[in-house]
Amino acid sequence: MWFFYLPRICNHCTYAACVGSCPVQAITKRRDGIVLINEDACRSQLQCVKACPYMKSIYNPAEGNSQKCIGCFPKIEEGLVPQCFENCLGKIRLHGWINEPEQADPNNPVDFLVHEMGVAKPLYPQLGLQPHVYYIPPINVPDEYLFQMFGPGVAEAKDAYQRARDGEGGDYRKMRGLLHLIGSTEYIIEQFEVNEDEAIGYDANGRTVAKVPMAEPRATRPNFDGQHNVYRLDVT
Repeated sequence: MWFFYLPRICNHCTYAACVGSCPVQAITKRRDGIVLINEDACRSQLQCVKACPYMKSIYNPAEGNSQKCIGCFPKIEEGLVPQCFENCLGKIRLHGWINEPEQADPNNPVDFLVHEMGVAKPLYPQLGLQPHVYYIPPINVPDEYLFQMFGPGVAEAKDAYQRARDGEGGDYRKMRGLLHLIGSTEYIIEQFEVNEDEAIGYDANGRTVAKVPMAEPRATRPNFDGQHNVYRLDVT
């Protein structure tokens, strides 16, 4: 038996179905890829609600228009991650920018995970919309099930993630360092590096915005504390 959680937000697709379906052209795609609904221009035709296979355009009857995730674009413009990324308790969300495969930058976090390591996959790529939210497939789920969600390469993605978890070197160690950086800062990490001791994230201006150790420091205490004449149950 298995199960997994799948956080779902607007995919801000390259070929967004909501944009093409709106009869009054109230939905636009910005240069940075964020898809927005002009709620003042919306005439509640609900075509975007019907068109989006991810069900992320939602009609609000109280407001009388369709609404969706705005990608927290005011924060993005300040170099900050969206609010759902910052608030994620599990520290599993990484925001960044992706290049075309032939222009992939191995020090760009998203390029590295998607293009270099092939470990992050889009949801339902067979729909042809080129979604821009990528998932690392869960390693406890059968490949056959994951294939219909994330397409080809899920077995290789799971293997790469497992190798990083198991402490292998090279690019797997670099990936492990990048995964440590996720959730470590409110700033968008646009470049990163991993050295002998740390993983370091940089913003668009090359400023260091995050540093995390590759291995957590560990201290071991004696099982018996003679000063207080007690035994410790937790010694690390």
